[in-house]
Amino acid sequence: MNRMWRLGVSLRTRLTLWYGALLALTLLAFSALLYFTLQQSLSSSMDERLTLRADQLRRELGPSIGNLGLQPEDVAPGLQLESTLGEFVEPGIYVQVLSTRGGVLAAPPNLVGGELPVPPSSLQAIADDRPIFVTIPVASGDASVRLLTEPIHLNTSGDVVGAVQVAESLSPFENTMAAVSRLLLTAAGLALLVAVVIGWLLTRAALSPVLRITETARHIAATGDYRQRLHVTRPRFGHGDELFFLAATFNDMIARLEHMLDSQRRLLADTSHELRNPITIIRGNLALLRRDSVPEAARREAVAEAEEEAARMGRLVGDLLLLARADAGEQPSMQRESVDLGELAAEVVDRARPLAGDRRVSLSIEARCLVMGDRDRLKQLIANLVENAIRYTLKNGRIDVRVRAAGPLQQTARPVRSRNARDSGGPHAMAQISISDSGIGISPTDLPHVFERFYRADKARSRAHGGTGLGLSIAQYVAHAHGGTIHVASDGANRGATFTVNLPLTAAAETRRRVARPAAPVVLGR
Repeated sequence: MNRMWRLGVSLRTRLTLWYGALLALTLLAFSALLYFTLQQSLSSSMDERLTLRADQLRRELGPSIGNLGLQPEDVAPGLQLESTLGEFVEPGIYVQVLSTRGGVLAAPPNLVGGELPVPPSSLQAIADDRPIFVTIPVASGDASVRLLTEPIHLNTSGDVVGAVQVAESLSPFENTMAAVSRLLLTAAGLALLVAVVIGWLLTRAALSPVLRITETARHIAATGDYRQRLHVTRPRFGHGDELFFLAATFNDMIARLEHMLDSQRRLLADTSHELRNPITIIRGNLALLRRDSVPEAARREAVAEAEEEAARMGRLVGDLLLLARADAGEQPSMQRESVDLGELAAEVVDRARPLAGDRRVSLSIEARCLVMGDRDRLKQLIANLVENAIRYTLKNGRIDVRVRAAGPLQQTARPVRSRNARDSGGPHAMAQISISDSGIGISPTDLPHVFERFYRADKARSRAHGGTGLGLSIAQYVAHAHGGTIHVASDGANRGATFTVNLPLTAAAETRRRVARPAAPVVLGR
């Protein structure tokens, strides 16, 4: 079988051969059981017939039974044992009377060529006063006979005075068993042939989805067309078989590959675009600096702009490298220390207020929330969300930052949820920081994509307002790396948006939260 696998035999052929071999063994076992059961039944019936005929013969020999102890030459002619035996003979049935010494007192009248043989085992059975069945050959042309030797007793004393032998030819029995053997072999062979052919066809039909999967995979590999899908029809009853789930899983895998490749192509195009803009600006400023007639103020402005674009390009490359490592499954190199989210949010808000201009930025700290994590990464998370809120909030708008302690996460109804949001299954209390703004909002169509890299809800907006287009992706990555969640909710365009981050509280902070009284919130703002 291993050699067959090495030769590259198809799965359909292997399954058919395994099915045929198993069926052949089953038919062989059934045929053997039927054959030996029939053989045993026929043998038992033959022995019963011989026993009944021997009992009848012993009763018929009653008037002459006293003379059976004589030797054959001493038997009186008047006994006429042959005539009595003639009443019991039939074609293939032979009867014979023996003395206690094994001498033949009356031979079978229908046995051509002499007498039934008297084997030593029969003589010993007469001496032991017990019946015995033996199978022996005879000289009359029959292959063999089934022979019963049964002692005869005196009615007065019960002594053994002789024996009666009844034999039946085994030719009918052997012919019957030979016919049964031929019938079983023929029927089993035909059944095996039909079953193998039907099994081949059924296996071919059952494995047709595998063939379609193989052909589709080859087509995709040859053409790179990941839009190809398998036609999957859900069964009317039940949930489907293994091949149904295999085809459905294959379609899902191809869909994910198509999405990943499209994301990579879009990422490559967006990265090229995002890098080309600062490079173009830097090259233009360098060309400007090469001129001798450029005023000093213009030179300083060109250098400052080039430095700003170089810094933005450096941040873009750093963010891309961080996300690439995350995609590769590398564990982030983050420190684990107790971090006060309220203090961290206050630092970010203080730093963001000069950038907010006419926008009002407020901070509300309702509880002291300690989390275990990397201080710099958590600060980057909050800063990205606050800067994003400032960027998409119009003048005279407002941004509210809120830090509080919340219970274990539960499924709650929201206007619209991001498909990238993940809910924690842990029972621990969470620290929650939310950033709400009164800005342009997010439409339901764009909401599922806000955490995608370089995604812009407003395609007409450029990066003129700063940012790399990776801030929300970085925020999501940092939240997940700390065992938390991040999601966004919005009631639609021009109705603002709220980003909410949940991070597990440390054990000490959770204990204090359970026993402490609610404190009045601290509100900082202008």
